Amino acid sequence: MNAPRILLVDDDLQVSRALRLTLTSAGYVVVEARTGEEALERFQAEGPVDIVLLDLKMPGIGGLEACRRMRKLINIPILVISVLRDPEDRAQALDAGADDYLVKPFGIQELLSHIRTQRQRAAGLE
Repeated sequence: MNAPRILLVDDDLQVSRALRLTLTSAGYVVVEARTGEEALERFQAEGPVDIVLLDLKMPGIGGLEACRRMRKLINIPILVISVLRDPEDRAQALDAGADDYLVKPFGIQELLSHIRTQRQRAAGLE
């Protein structure tokens, strides 16, 4: 069986490095992008991914617009990971097509649980 693939979109190099190491050790293949534009390119060029972890505050088109565009292309789980805590920010992300929202900082087990839950829901819809 192939390892599940995650598209990790975050412009913070330290956060990306820590998440990549954690997710890789948990058995995931991680494809990375630093901007919304790069995320869309990777989303289309790298082949199918099982879930997207998407930061909102990035240079370029940003996470909300990237989420909207990805959602139009394919229906896979999109989990927003953001420092933005305001309920309005969460509502905007969900309205843009995100399936879940996790506020940074978060625990590794919490992140892995959110990923498992979203993948299980997606598998149930197929």
